[in-house]
Amino acid sequence: MEILGLVDIPLWLLLLLMLAALLYVYGTWTHSTWSSIGLPGPKPWPLVGNTREVMETSQFRVYSEWKQKYGKIYGFFFGVGPVLVVHDLDMLREIMVKHFNNFGDRNLVRGMRPPDIDKGLFFAGGTAWKRIRNMMTPTFSGSKLKLMSHYINRCSNLLTKNIEQKVRTDQDIDVKDVFGSYTMDVIAGTAFGLETNSQTEEGEPFVVHCKALFENMTRGGSLRSMIYFVTMFPFMGPWLGKVAVSFFYNEHALFFINAMQQMIQNRREQEPSEQKTADLLQMLVDAEADSDQITDSADQSDNTKSHRRMTKGEIIGQGFIVMIAGYETTATTLQYLTYNLTRCPEVQEKIYQEIRDNIGDEDPTYENVSTLKYLEAAIRESLRLFPPVPAIDRKALETVTINGITIPAGCGVIIPIHSLMHDPDIFPEPEKFLPERFLEENRSKLDPLAAELPFGYGPRQCIGMRLAMIEVKFAAVRIYRAFRFFKCDSTPEKINLGKAFGLAIPDVPIKVKAECRAA
Repeated sequence: MEILGLVDIPLWLLLLLMLAALLYVYGTWTHSTWSSIGLPGPKPWPLVGNTREVMETSQFRVYSEWKQKYGKIYGFFFGVGPVLVVHDLDMLREIMVKHFNNFGDRNLVRGMRPPDIDKGLFFAGGTAWKRIRNMMTPTFSGSKLKLMSHYINRCSNLLTKNIEQKVRTDQDIDVKDVFGSYTMDVIAGTAFGLETNSQTEEGEPFVVHCKALFENMTRGGSLRSMIYFVTMFPFMGPWLGKVAVSFFYNEHALFFINAMQQMIQNRREQEPSEQKTADLLQMLVDAEADSDQITDSADQSDNTKSHRRMTKGEIIGQGFIVMIAGYETTATTLQYLTYNLTRCPEVQEKIYQEIRDNIGDEDPTYENVSTLKYLEAAIRESLRLFPPVPAIDRKALETVTINGITIPAGCGVIIPIHSLMHDPDIFPEPEKFLPERFLEENRSKLDPLAAELPFGYGPRQCIGMRLAMIEVKFAAVRIYRAFRFFKCDSTPEKINLGKAFGLAIPDVPIKVKAECRAA
């Protein structure tokens, strides 16, 4: 092709140059978002922004490193999307509480997950999230947790037997494997009414597929590639879902969805005279309705449609989210708590003595574990040192100015939990394991937001927080009363957190030893 009579350029090359120019413009058009308001941040690359630093450096380090360079508030780019990172507690309070209606949704690409899973509480937004949250909140009340506690007690007893077997055979204990099996059994019971025993038995299909699903998530190969692609081209998210590229579309996720459908059907077919199981699934099934019977309208004057009902797809979505959140985060909490106690035997002995003084040889119950104040302080301090989720996000629905900083509509906001929990201005001597920080007489010295942040804060705080704490306490009473945990040759001196996106997974498995305490 001759252009202005100067040179011949092949058509394919001209088209290629035009495509490259368009991609460059598309990949950089947001890059003035932060510089235009004088906000610092790392220099972004076209299209990919700063995604590589976040994905490859790990979220546990990158936000802290950038804070050292750019201050408490700075901006970066996740692909082409501008993201604000806030380390300032007062500004976070504005975002997470005062302006919650504008920041209630997560900064997620819609449509890249199976439709049922996209309806889960974690992914849901807007009025649909509010309706589902209001419906699920009573499930985690004290009275409901008491009804579910027999499942937790059964599983914590199995956990004790599992560890006892390893002690008798002088095995190193892989704490994530042991506690992962425990939390899987708890979720199977409290959420779905299943009595599984993945701690000493193998082959239960529900457990096998669920664990495989988590392994796929944490390995992150295809997931990592998908995140790169979707952050560069967020409008492609729904298309990815349709062609089944998302990591959610695999045999393990589909097994879980099919199993949920069958369980829902079985609950529907129960005779009215049959005693209903006290679990999450039953509560959701009792609230099931057809989609045309449900409204998410802010106007609730139409009484012909229910604001307290759920579709079958939404029920499946909640089951999926409860399984993900209940399995990984609680197992991670127990893993790091036990690791910290091997490094601080004096704290372990204080916990043991508190258990003996307050509970003795009784089974743990919803009521008696609430008396273990030092144990709770140790759990919260362990969560501070190793929050299971390193960061959470929000999305601005409308442009708003907070503390002099204008946050554009559609912009993401990162709450860097791990970085904040290790900020010496918030927690002096942040690398030390000091449960005393969270004792009642010292909690008044802590900022309430910082103290609660491992579970989130504000209206979108983790709905299962109380269940998670009960799970950890029941397990702790059983195992710390029966065993003394200590370091072995395979116990790492320092935990280096890996690059699993969004999860606090160590780069090498944590192993410890245990011995039986004298009867």
